[in-house]
Amino acid sequence: MSDDQRDDAARRGTSDAAERAAEKREADRRRDGRRITERKGESVRAAIRDELAGDERAEHAAETQAPTEREAAPVIELDHVYLAFDQPILQDVSFTARQGETICIVGESGTGKSTTLKLILRLLVPEKGKVCIGGQDITNLTFEEALAVRQKMGMVFQGAALFDSMSVFENIAYPLREHTALTEDEIEARVREKLEFVDLDPDRVMDQLPSELSGGMRKRVGIARGMADNPQIMLYDEPTSGLDPLTTGTITRLIMKLQRELNVTSVVVSHDIRSVFRMATRIAVLNERRIVFFGTPEEMAASDDQYLRDFLGG
Repeated sequence: MSDDQRDDAARRGTSDAAERAAEKREADRRRDGRRITERKGESVRAAIRDELAGDERAEHAAETQAPTEREAAPVIELDHVYLAFDQPILQDVSFTARQGETICIVGESGTGKSTTLKLILRLLVPEKGKVCIGGQDITNLTFEEALAVRQKMGMVFQGAALFDSMSVFENIAYPLREHTALTEDEIEARVREKLEFVDLDPDRVMDQLPSELSGGMRKRVGIARGMADNPQIMLYDEPTSGLDPLTTGTITRLIMKLQRELNVTSVVVSHDIRSVFRMATRIAVLNERRIVFFGTPEEMAASDDQYLRDFLGG
């Protein structure tokens, strides 16, 4: 072999060795990279597991420190209520509304929904069973005692039911003048506060008559009047009836705002299932003079009961 051939072979050998060394370094680098990635992945997964475990511990701690919904104090209780006029209206009706809940009562027309509100207001007295407000049985109260219980409640009537000849200010001030000893300055401050809470400008609307307001504004004034005396309970009879979808959404959000910010217990009678599903803590379905379902909106939507499915439109 010539010297030139030996030099070429040596160069090729050196080059091959260099390539093999480079390949080995690359393989080692990739292997180390995979190990690092795997270690990082394991580290991330471990961190997630720790965080989840921490969340579970925090939730458990919260559960032990704060009362659950079902442990909250009962505010309204109907216990095996029976009511009849010429014929039975309600039979064996029972449900409980706890502090801060919004109970929506739904059902076909004529099933006793508004009658249930009248029982809670003690405008009607059941023939059997009892109605309790804040743990007090109100079925056998005197007229004066019933008035005292009623002051714990605010009522929003269907169509708002404002006094046509009174201004917005006088409508909201009326229950304050009837049932409190507030001064005129205090009454004005309270009226302004409630109008602002229902997203109405006091300076704009206080001097207006109900006839000068839109339907949605009248409903909001009705809510402001109902909550003027800071009641523990709010009762609504068809609060969104006759309103356009946007105004219906406004009224629904107001009812939710009362629950969220003031922890008010509400009972709402409504035919508007869409609004009911948004605002309700639990739903009571009346049919054939009885409550045939009482549970959350999710439970109602998931029910296989044929009547409920038909009621919700299949």
